[in-house]
Amino acid sequence: MSALSTDSTTVPGSSEFKRDDPNSDISVGETIYLLRRALTYVLPLWRMLVVKIILALIGVGCVLILPWPLKVVIDQVVMGIAPGESPTPYPPYVQPFIDQLMGLTPLGIVLAVVGFSLVLIFLIGAFGTGAGFQHSAQGGLAQGFDNATRSENMANESRSRVSGLLGLFEYRYQLRTTHLLNHHLRSDVFAGLIRMPMTRFSDVSIGDSVYRVMYDTPAVSNVCFNLLIEPLIIFAVMATVIWTTQHSFSAVPSVVWAAWAVTPLIFLPMLAITGITRRRALASRIAGSDTTATMEEGMANIAAVQALGAGSREKQDFSNDSDNSFKQYRRYQLVVQVAVVLQAVFGLPLVFVVILDIAEATIVGTLSPGDFGVLFAYFAQLVSNTVALGTLWINLQDNIAGLHRVFQVIDDPGDAAVHGHGTLVDVEQGVSIDNVTFDYPDGSRALSEVTLEGHIGEMIALAGATGAGKSTLAYLVPAFVTPTTGQVLIDGVDVCSLSVASLRQQVAFVFQEAVVFDDTAANNIRLGNPEASDEEVRQAAATAGALDFIDKLPQGFDTRLGRGGDTLSVGQKQRIAIARGLVSRAPVLVLDEPTAALDPETENALVSALNTERHKRLLIVIAHRLSTIRRADRIYFLDDGKVLESGSHEELMQREDGRYREFVELQEGTAA
Repeated sequence: MSALSTDSTTVPGSSEFKRDDPNSDISVGETIYLLRRALTYVLPLWRMLVVKIILALIGVGCVLILPWPLKVVIDQVVMGIAPGESPTPYPPYVQPFIDQLMGLTPLGIVLAVVGFSLVLIFLIGAFGTGAGFQHSAQGGLAQGFDNATRSENMANESRSRVSGLLGLFEYRYQLRTTHLLNHHLRSDVFAGLIRMPMTRFSDVSIGDSVYRVMYDTPAVSNVCFNLLIEPLIIFAVMATVIWTTQHSFSAVPSVVWAAWAVTPLIFLPMLAITGITRRRALASRIAGSDTTATMEEGMANIAAVQALGAGSREKQDFSNDSDNSFKQYRRYQLVVQVAVVLQAVFGLPLVFVVILDIAEATIVGTLSPGDFGVLFAYFAQLVSNTVALGTLWINLQDNIAGLHRVFQVIDDPGDAAVHGHGTLVDVEQGVSIDNVTFDYPDGSRALSEVTLEGHIGEMIALAGATGAGKSTLAYLVPAFVTPTTGQVLIDGVDVCSLSVASLRQQVAFVFQEAVVFDDTAANNIRLGNPEASDEEVRQAAATAGALDFIDKLPQGFDTRLGRGGDTLSVGQKQRIAIARGLVSRAPVLVLDEPTAALDPETENALVSALNTERHKRLLIVIAHRLSTIRRADRIYFLDDGKVLESGSHEELMQREDGRYREFVELQEGTAA
């Protein structure tokens, strides 16, 4: 097989998409890459983010203005201090309002403050110091104490620091942005799963894949708002508070240096627990995906569970995984609570000392009584925003764990890793497999130096005992697996030089285990050719022996077949799958045990139909039944991954000591 290069992008330091190790960690370099990669999903929505930032800044600006009307009422009305005689200067963003109060009577000042307050109440839905009376707009779904239900909320999360008309508009605007971000990422993750080799899912459960699509993807919206918007708003509040204390309250030096010191004292301890937080978050997500996987596998195999009386064991398995999921989440939350304690230990003593200094300055007249309320509110804002910054940092570690699992899927090249970009418009000659050997990842050999060929207009059959390598050999043609050595050629072109999309357009595959979707019978068949007309669908169903039972369904071809085709028998599902392959216009059609679940009459009708179908394309049939394979132009008999014999049925039967002849005689009961 020729060597192929790939230009796919992979996450630095990340492993390919496979079962996660709950003890694994994410390096600093990979963390930075993940954050940068997440922001690429934000760039197309930058206008929406700018609007969100503007709305948020207006909201926090209103909140920071809230304490000043209270100071005006206390100082000018209650204490009788003239607007221009306050011991502390008003900041420039408040001074224009104070200038309007010059010359007003106490009643006039009260009316002006009330009018201003009503505007703020209408706009942001709150009035007061900002610490005790601040309102916010947020929403969420009911949730439990695990990552799955929390992540579902994150996908529908929106919030505003204010309420009122502005808060409502900001809330709805962010909700739309959050949905767009999660929609795009979910779609990319699902596309990544679809393009992966089938063999990849032997190590990764479907439940884990569902968890990544549904519950890990909301990390992108959290990273977006936690990196681009919330820090900007928090720093805007901090900068305003610090600047205001220097401008208006420099007479009390402790207020100024405390304003500068609060943020590092409260936030820096968070850096010490970054690594353990990220590890605990990743372990919690892995445990949650295990729970989802156990539930999915139990429900997917419910018939076997009930038939074998294994309900108690399945219940215990789910109970163990569920308990571990909650336990891992509690371990993550323990780290979060430690972070809260650290913030309190480092921050509250400083705030307590500052409040004492403010009270003393108010008593001696360095500050006015109204200043006490303003400073109390501002330091409450400073502390709450610093705590929020620490919380963002902690949550960011959880989101990084989610992004790690998401981008593992997106960046896995899947089948494209071993394919080129060539296209094949049509197949005119056929397929040849040249000296192919195939080894599984664990080193076991499935095929050894296999060579065969099939031409358009022929039907070739692969025969042999169970485990001989027939299905693996057939999987080589559409490149579900790729050779370890040797080549698979279509019209002389190595399939690995073709793009996956081009190759799969030329090869249709009907699996031994029939797959039926919860859709109409017509749409299930049309999956093989979305452009097939109703007549083509009907003809394919007739050829596959499915027409009679489909016509008897309540709505005929428009009848939904239920989850996994549960309304049909195994044989009926197989006929639907065969019809799907027949309606395809692919010049190569591979049928894996097409008659395994058919009765003799239906089997004979199908085999006769295949004889007609062979003139249009190359048919590759895997079968045990003699009635299915004896009419093939050429039969390849496999054993232990090797082609032992090849030829027509008549040619092979003439070999007295032939393995195929022995195989047939055992089937017919004529062996000595």
